[in-house]
Amino acid sequence: MKKKMFLFLTLMICVSVYSQILPEKVFYNDGLDESWNQKIKLNQRPSKIMLANKKAKIQGDIISNKDINDTINFSWSTLGENYYSVKKLSSVVLKNKFILNFNLDYPQMYALSFSSEKNTTSFRVESFFIDNTTTKIKFNSEYKLESSDGDTNIEFIEKFIPNVFNGSKKYPIPFNFNDEDDARLFDYIKNNPNSYVALWFLVGRFNQQGYTELYEKCLKSFSKKIKEERLWGILNNEFQTISIKENHKFPELVLQNTDLQKSVLKIPTAKFTLIEIWFSRCRPCLDQIPLWKDLYNKYNSAGFNIIGISTDHTKDVDIWKKRILEKEIPWKQYLDEDALIASREKIFSFPSNFLLNEKGVVIKKNIKPQDLVLFLNENIKK
Repeated sequence: MKKKMFLFLTLMICVSVYSQILPEKVFYNDGLDESWNQKIKLNQRPSKIMLANKKAKIQGDIISNKDINDTINFSWSTLGENYYSVKKLSSVVLKNKFILNFNLDYPQMYALSFSSEKNTTSFRVESFFIDNTTTKIKFNSEYKLESSDGDTNIEFIEKFIPNVFNGSKKYPIPFNFNDEDDARLFDYIKNNPNSYVALWFLVGRFNQQGYTELYEKCLKSFSKKIKEERLWGILNNEFQTISIKENHKFPELVLQNTDLQKSVLKIPTAKFTLIEIWFSRCRPCLDQIPLWKDLYNKYNSAGFNIIGISTDHTKDVDIWKKRILEKEIPWKQYLDEDALIASREKIFSFPSNFLLNEKGVVIKKNIKPQDLVLFLNENIKK
């Protein structure tokens, strides 16, 4: 009996000690990838928004004259799911009402969909934010956000949109930016370095436009607090993998030649070289070829060269070869099969191009044909 009592007391002491130690050792990390878990310091603490209402609940409403009975989904939309701690929130909608129970490690930027639309062409680009302070959310009869009481979405509506979109009537989404919007995004981050709204928009811009020096400045301008959290870490890791950068030497990529043999891309000696990234079914790419041919024929002997890199899928390789012959493309062609390198470099818009100087350094990105004409007229003597 004494032995059992001794074991019981020993067990209780161990549990008591362990319960006091555990909060110092555990990061509240529900839903995070295991690879990221291993990178986070053991004594790191969640942010204020992460701590608030750890087990959160949203009461939702769709304002409409008709009864809506469906399943509502908040999902990652056009951004990669790797950025999300919770890739999808779903709830049954009964007579326009729904309740979402969730647990978010950091604010998420979502788009809205319904399960009944699964096999339709319905697609919504409008974004909104959910965090652990969100308790009420309403959508109108067009399924656009009417109101949300979450701190992050309030910042988005009341602060971010007026400052970054500057009164524009276009949809406030990351894929609807221009150069002036990018500059305002940078200013916003400098003034609001703890902003998850700005961080999510930088994720969107990076995935749309790829690497730019301005985006790297944006990334580095966030606060120490944001830099310790998961979303910034994912984005920063992706920035580090980019090898094609302005004011850096163009890398020696391992591609395939037209015989489908591995070939290292080496920039030939030329005063200026245009790296043109395209694919065989891209109509804008094909439309530009005659313009590039005119420039090539006019300036090639004076020191201008072009190199083509196709991102065609395996099934389209024969079409790629056919296009080269049909269009009588005179410059050297390479294949980045299935766009493996282009995807890593965040090149998702086609055609894309990089203009290199005689040292092989990227001096311009996505230069337009008419601008290249002016540039070559000023910098090459025929």
